Amino acid sequence: MQFSFMFVFMVSLLQLSVGVIQGSELPAMDMGGTSDPYIKVFVLPDKKQKFETKVQRKTLNPIFNETFVFKVS
Repeated sequence: MQFSFMFVFMVSLLQLSVGVIQGSELPAMDMGGTSDPYIKVFVLPDKKQKFETKVQRKTLNPIFNETFVFKVS
């Protein structure tokens, strides 16, 4: 099981961009031998800002290509 992520911290704007790219070789969780994966993204210790990717239906190799921006202080 593997995931690809991208992180960019912009000091001048005090924000962290997290890009969720893709996953591969995920375990099958459905009876049909596939999964409906999604990813939850948050920054510890607060967990105040939470994001979720869109659900990728019936795949073990999802491609998300989504970016989330966190304000940090």
